[in-house]
Amino acid sequence: MALTLWGCDSQAPKIEAIDSQTKTLSCSLNGGPITIEIIKGSLDASLLFEGKEIKVNLLEVKDFYQILMRFDPQIGQLKINQLGTELTQVKNGNEKITACTTEVKKS
Repeated sequence: MALTLWGCDSQAPKIEAIDSQTKTLSCSLNGGPITIEIIKGSLDASLLFEGKEIKVNLLEVKDFYQILMRFDPQIGQLKINQLGTELTQVKNGNEKITACTTEVKKS
């Protein structure tokens, strides 16, 4: 008789929904700063880039969040990893990943 035990890795980072807290992600895009403000309990967000505020939606896809917005050829397509620590830009067939910092806001 074979017995299989499944355990959990206590060292693995805990992954919560990106909208579990109100937070601001600060990343880099096209060499400049970009800020993504996410409100607790909502997958609607505000993206601040080059002095413009763009209303966006976050769509959870397997292990990342796709940023849904009107297409802008200077930005391309954007996605955020589940932890909110990386922003991926897909533009002209090229993928660029940059690190993000997260500031949790008190609600």
